[in-house]
Amino acid sequence: MPAGSVAMISDHSIKTQMKPHSLQRISRVACGAAFLLPAVALAQSSITLYGRIDTSLEYTNFGPNHVVRMGTGNLFATEWGMKGIEDLGGGYAAIFKLENGFNSANGAFSNNGAMFGREAWVGLTSPYGGMQLGELYTILHTVLVTYALPGYGAGLEWGNATNNFVGPAYLRVHNAVRLTSAQWNGFMLRAIAARGANGANGQPATLGDSYGAGLNYARGPVSLDVAWMEQKFSPVAAASLNTESPTAQGNYLVAGASYDFGWAKLAGLYLRHRGGPDVQTAVDSLSAYPHHDVYEIDATVPLGRAKLLASYGHYRKTGDSDGNADSYALRLDYPLSKRTVLYAGAAMVRNGSQAAFTINGAGGGGVAVAKAGATASSLVAGMLVSF
Repeated sequence: MPAGSVAMISDHSIKTQMKPHSLQRISRVACGAAFLLPAVALAQSSITLYGRIDTSLEYTNFGPNHVVRMGTGNLFATEWGMKGIEDLGGGYAAIFKLENGFNSANGAFSNNGAMFGREAWVGLTSPYGGMQLGELYTILHTVLVTYALPGYGAGLEWGNATNNFVGPAYLRVHNAVRLTSAQWNGFMLRAIAARGANGANGQPATLGDSYGAGLNYARGPVSLDVAWMEQKFSPVAAASLNTESPTAQGNYLVAGASYDFGWAKLAGLYLRHRGGPDVQTAVDSLSAYPHHDVYEIDATVPLGRAKLLASYGHYRKTGDSDGNADSYALRLDYPLSKRTVLYAGAAMVRNGSQAAFTINGAGGGGVAVAKAGATASSLVAGMLVSF
């Protein structure tokens, strides 16, 4: 991809857009939503409408109880969105993206009911790199989604151990600026800064403030990443939060590596959280999670047209082994076409006596375990259609 292209952002958001089965170019004349971006009238500008509908049947057992349900968003979060590009000449372009998440089983909005709660940003791309401003994925998310192997999905999805253990507060941030350099000899730099709550009424002024940076190396079959992020959180429950509530600073280190042998792709992940006072459980998206380490080892194996994903991961709560957990999964993805994938899998999370993790899809939404220490197991079969 030449420098200055949209792919220079090098995010999960851009990477998934570039998959053939997820694109449907529509002209500025035919697009009924063109009023959202009048600038697309330039000759070399375009708007793309895209989306994914991922629906499944799932059997989940969590101790003495079980649930049979229709699920949504396992391989990809069920979503629709618009993205656009305006060629400014000289290798420069203005870009934007608006992405909505929803539940395909009942039609309800996800992401706390926000219209574009998954992504909402504008930006620029150039021969030197790119910039985005708005509701963005963090650099930690970019690393996690790259090395929690995807099969035919997005990565960091149903079956990936890390997806059962990570917290939403450090995957996506509000009021953010993200910078990405051009690639040089396989190396790429990323940086992000976010105001989080942005001084909203009734919340501490610094709540959600996040800063991070990362280095990526990718050449041939090898990919390596390391990233660091700091984030302000409050141990106070959302219902009790006010401008005087205390805050603390958590820090996160993540590293990933993968190698594609052709007959199989192997990847490993490590995530470390430290800093600030420890908390026993997550407090909505406003708190850090307990101090912990997460490890994941994945393999994807091509089986004809199909792909087999195998994943194992371990959550280690520092200072309390009763808070540890292990995750195991196998999933088979079979593409009927470039846009339609059938999948089936089996997964289990074995919780320590003080842990209560469950099995999540790419869009979250796992069935909560009945109590700490219960083992969660799941069988799933579903279909993903992209447009």
